[in-house]
Amino acid sequence: MIFNSEISGQQEHTTSPVVTGGSVIALVYNGGVLVGTDTLCSYGSMATFKNVQKIAQISKNTIYVSSGEFSDFQQVVRELAKIDRSALQYDDGVHPSPKDYGNYLARLSYKKRCKINPLYLQNVIAGFDNDKYLALVDIYGTYLESKFITTGFASYFCKAIISNYWNENCSLDQAKQVIRECFKVLFCRDCRAHDVIQLAYVDAQGTHIEEPERVETKWDFNGFKYRANEKLHTQ
Repeated sequence: MIFNSEISGQQEHTTSPVVTGGSVIALVYNGGVLVGTDTLCSYGSMATFKNVQKIAQISKNTIYVSSGEFSDFQQVVRELAKIDRSALQYDDGVHPSPKDYGNYLARLSYKKRCKINPLYLQNVIAGFDNDKYLALVDIYGTYLESKFITTGFASYFCKAIISNYWNENCSLDQAKQVIRECFKVLFCRDCRAHDVIQLAYVDAQGTHIEEPERVETKWDFNGFKYRANEKLHTQ
């Protein structure tokens, strides 16, 4: 028997993510906010799409990035773009601030969650409007402002690196190096991570999205060599 949701009057919702993006790392530095993510979207457990831009410029001073279901990310980008487009059409000189976008996304996520049709995302909003702004919005609509944010497996593997090598008064280059070190660890320890990453930052001059880059990895550790030699000798 084939169940037809249209005939029954019921509406079907996505019950689990399908095409997903990995970790996001965002840091405040002395001149603005830096975010980084890799360019991989996985189809289930398969690393299928390896050249995906998961960083969106919402306005001249706001960046949005997330980890989770990529189609939900695209939907959120469309919703936030509507707000920016509407503000431009009024042409009254009033534009939403990065915090306005963060609060709207929190309310949108909470509404979708209450309808049992959540956005399967951990969202990061970064901006600069007279001051640095960085916020996290999760699948439940929980809203949190912070000086640094990690999502996905970066929340488990990278907080120690950030606490040891980062502070909010560091330079842009120092913040970039911290994020690169984090993604080195993620590529080695997270099977949903990729070694090609993309960085973007927002400062008093506006948003800047850089070209993807490949992180340097190291596989010739002595421990790897000794274990390989021991295995050969025991065979």
